[in-house]
Amino acid sequence: MSPDVARLVSKIHDAGLVPEAWPEALNALTDTWGAAGAAMIISRKTPTPIDWVCFSGLSAAFQSKYIDHYAALDPFSPLLRVSPGWMKLSECLPRSALLRSEWYNDFVLPCGVGDVLGTCFIDTPSHSVIFGLHQQIGRRFQELRDLNHVKEALTLASLRHVRSLFGPLHDDGSTQTITEDTRYYFHVVNGRQYRDAVGRVFRTREEATAHASVLASELARDKGWAGFTVFLTDDDGGIVAQIPVP
Repeated sequence: MSPDVARLVSKIHDAGLVPEAWPEALNALTDTWGAAGAAMIISRKTPTPIDWVCFSGLSAAFQSKYIDHYAALDPFSPLLRVSPGWMKLSECLPRSALLRSEWYNDFVLPCGVGDVLGTCFIDTPSHSVIFGLHQQIGRRFQELRDLNHVKEALTLASLRHVRSLFGPLHDDGSTQTITEDTRYYFHVVNGRQYRDAVGRVFRTREEATAHASVLASELARDKGWAGFTVFLTDDDGGIVAQIPVP
């Protein structure tokens, strides 16, 4: 993980704890990857679907228009909910379909956005969290560094944010596994061992793994931790993940 991405992961971690920090986190993300903007959308699966959004960059001024009208016309977000992983708008929907789309012609293009790279972090029977990275018209996405590290941090932060807004989530097991709280331990090892005797409680393995990535990025600020690895273990001592300190 590069130092820039490590700083980005730290900002995302802060946003999960302080919701007002989301705009700064999304701006840092677009700066790190050279994108023109980003969006995070929390949707509730009810007749009034949009619960919370945060847009940055080119689309920031259009945030209220999306909530009031274009969210209901968005054909891209539903595709992200059924297909895990990162997807490009230009590769998911044929251009002929986009040219007939009010959402694309009257919202996406006027924002100055030519393409969107998106993914769904969380999808439960009650809520979903969609993230999109925007590219300016006439430009291409550059290589996105340490994408998985950033997705883990965004997943953890968005889980915390959703729970702060709506309380515990109830899952059907389709995408994100929401389980009973479990205590996880974060050991730092490189020949020498710094063992975590206290641990922390998380609801999911994914959330604990994302926190291990955040911890590794924070350790990377001190060169003395270079070469170490954060070992994440469960309450029974089983290794869940190994995250190298960059």
